[in-house]
Amino acid sequence: MDYFYYTFADPDAFEDIRHWKADSRDPRFARLRRGLTAVPHTDGWRYAQHGIWTVCRPGSDPVRGQGWKIHVAVTPETFAPLVDIVSAFCFERGVPFKFLARHEYAWLVNAKYAPRPVSGKGIVLYPADERQSVALATELAALLDTWQGPRVLSDLRIDDGVVHVRYGAYTRRYCRNAEGKVTFALEDPEGRLVPDRRSVPFRAPSFVTVPEEFAPRPPAPAAGPVPPYRIDKTLHFSNSGGVYLATNTDTGGQVVLKEARPSAGYDLIGGDSVRRARQEYAALNDFADLPAVPAAHEQFTWQGHLFTVMEYVRGTTLLEWCAAKQPYLLRPDPFRPPTAHDIGEYRRQVDTILEQVRAFLSALWERGYVFGDVHPGNVIVTPDLEVRFVDLEACIEQDAPRPFPGAPGFNDYTRTGRAADEYALAMLELSCYLPLTHLVRMDGAKLHQLLHTSTERFDLPAEWTERVLRLCAPLEVPPARTAPRAASSHLDDALGFEEWAAQIVAGLTDTITPQRADRLFRNDFSGFSLSPVCLATGASGVLWSLLGTRGVEAPDLVEQVIDWIAVRGRESADRLECGLYDSELGAGYALWRHGHPEHAPWLVDSALAKERDGSGLSVFGGLAGVFLACAEMAAGPDPLVTAATAEKLGADLVDRARRLLDRLRSSETPDVAHFGLLHGVAGIGLAVHRYGLLVDDTAAVGLARELLEFELTGYVRCADGSLQFNEAERRSLGYVEVGSLGTALVLSEFARHEGWAPTGAGIPDLTRANGPELMVQSGLFRGRSGFIAGLASLARDGHEEPARSFIERHMNQLGLHEVRPRENRLHYPGTRNYKLSDDLRTGSAGVLTSIAFAEGRRDDWLPGVR
Repeated sequence: MDYFYYTFADPDAFEDIRHWKADSRDPRFARLRRGLTAVPHTDGWRYAQHGIWTVCRPGSDPVRGQGWKIHVAVTPETFAPLVDIVSAFCFERGVPFKFLARHEYAWLVNAKYAPRPVSGKGIVLYPADERQSVALATELAALLDTWQGPRVLSDLRIDDGVVHVRYGAYTRRYCRNAEGKVTFALEDPEGRLVPDRRSVPFRAPSFVTVPEEFAPRPPAPAAGPVPPYRIDKTLHFSNSGGVYLATNTDTGGQVVLKEARPSAGYDLIGGDSVRRARQEYAALNDFADLPAVPAAHEQFTWQGHLFTVMEYVRGTTLLEWCAAKQPYLLRPDPFRPPTAHDIGEYRRQVDTILEQVRAFLSALWERGYVFGDVHPGNVIVTPDLEVRFVDLEACIEQDAPRPFPGAPGFNDYTRTGRAADEYALAMLELSCYLPLTHLVRMDGAKLHQLLHTSTERFDLPAEWTERVLRLCAPLEVPPARTAPRAASSHLDDALGFEEWAAQIVAGLTDTITPQRADRLFRNDFSGFSLSPVCLATGASGVLWSLLGTRGVEAPDLVEQVIDWIAVRGRESADRLECGLYDSELGAGYALWRHGHPEHAPWLVDSALAKERDGSGLSVFGGLAGVFLACAEMAAGPDPLVTAATAEKLGADLVDRARRLLDRLRSSETPDVAHFGLLHGVAGIGLAVHRYGLLVDDTAAVGLARELLEFELTGYVRCADGSLQFNEAERRSLGYVEVGSLGTALVLSEFARHEGWAPTGAGIPDLTRANGPELMVQSGLFRGRSGFIAGLASLARDGHEEPARSFIERHMNQLGLHEVRPRENRLHYPGTRNYKLSDDLRTGSAGVLTSIAFAEGRRDDWLPGVR
């Protein structure tokens, strides 16, 4: 999971894992070995910490080059002794190496939700050449032949031990992959940088021959009959292993196979996935008499992995069921409020489901056990509204140590035993009505607000509210804020816009970190891989919201942000990112657009000087966004870019867009990454259209129409009659970033200039998706504030209805997302509501920008687009 490493170091913000030290007072990590990892000092060697690693090298020369790296797989138990053995081995032979800098990191790389390509990597050796790699790997494998550890999935394993090898770069260099994303790089024989793929399973670069000593050995003959199961579909992957839908070839029946990798997927009490799989199998059998427990058929070991064969329950998770049935999210007529019948029917069905959930958990508690990981993703609802609980890995005796703290939004790690289950159950019940439970931890008054809103919407009894409060209420609730309104606090007779905005500014001022080089404000986890001054997740996105909003007076904060960008923007010149939203180009554009041109020229020139051939064509990070920004900056009395430069960029965009469209049309299953306003063909079509109008190129305008028509081939008609983007059959999307609203903005611009519309898809079809009262996220790109600003844009284009009524609906729900951990400090949550965010893409800057635009306090909201 991409975000996993960013959730530990700061309770309130996504943070780089190198800042994490397990707190001895935190009960979650009480059983982990903690502290710095030490090796003996050796004369002539240099030691340095880089990220989560300590690098040791003989002499002062840095480790460079590429080749067959040697990885030693560790577990939390084996890490400390293996570091002693392998460091002595390397010191004696003069081989540079690195190891995890803290003992708790040995759990981190082995945890259940750690990214699979890094699983188990605890020590890395950097041999001088292939000959030495072979010799060292062979010698080290013999030295460590009695040690056990996880398989490193991205590597070749030597003799089924803990020693693994992979051809890769020794130091970080970067290039772009085929999709235009920046990635780690290798140098090919012609001196070109190509992606250094950490693929699972291992795949050698095309220009590298695997040494015979490293070649995979043929699998040993099976010790018994081949298990009678055919894998039909992968349902889920984690570091613990896969979950598969399979067919029993003897009976023809469908089953679920749950894989457990040995020495991988560790929990917080020292258990690996195999140990938990055995515990789960025992629990499935011990509680087989309970109707909510799926049948366990057998366990078997195949090629060293343990598999549990379970009943396949036809249905959806409770999370998915609620999303499909919630009357405040999806209904046949999105323009009208839910009917009393709709609300009553939903509540009746939820009651049926929750009655079974409570009965199952009560039965466990009576037998002295707890489930340990109650959340809507672990509850399956069948078409007949019967309930099954899956993932019983954390089902333990009530007084036993907890292997997991529980899912975000459904856990309070200070509670143990039955109290932890009761808390999670109450949060699960609340989430069926209002799935914003992640916010309860962030704001002491939030639980009261969510309960009050749920009770009003669904006519829930007072006893239910009292029970949830009794089980979940924090110890201290600010008296003046025990019943905040669902509406945003800037509406009606509340704060008013300027005071509301001032509270956002106060929150930004409190959390600014000018001493850091990697970020100025709290941002989305994706921001750690982008330029820290960029628009999407960096400092210039916050600056955009402050500079363009009338009624916001924050000159000191603005000056501080500009000064920081002036310093850190120069460091971005060494990065590969060159797009509007991911690089210093956006910072220059924001400064120019809002009347601060002093640093804009060199920021723009720095980005335009970079190589763009591999950057893709998107608005977010590719040529479309570069053209849109430059076309604006070439206009007006004080152009920042020449008209010739803008026209050259546009001509190149048209040429490359035509070739992209031809490739997409020839593909049977185009990648979902090629769709959407900010990353796909809808946004490319917008930029091509503007170029066609700029130079009066009718062929370009025609190509823009073709691109938009292709975008719409990825859309489906939903139950409410709306057109939404079909994301690989997983879900339908209506957002600004990707989905119906982003496409509606493009279509509206086409219609405004030439009255054109594609057959069978109009703006009313697309905007039908943008009215749900229930939204989980508040962000600009993929959330409620994006709906508000996008609909306001459409209203200004003349599409007054339903845009205006939908805007009012969203304004009246925005307060549900507001978080005030301190008085007069207003924040908004970021991706998945896991942490608070200040950035334009997911956080407070995006919300401020959206509301200001909708209320006529700014003239633009989406840089380069609107």
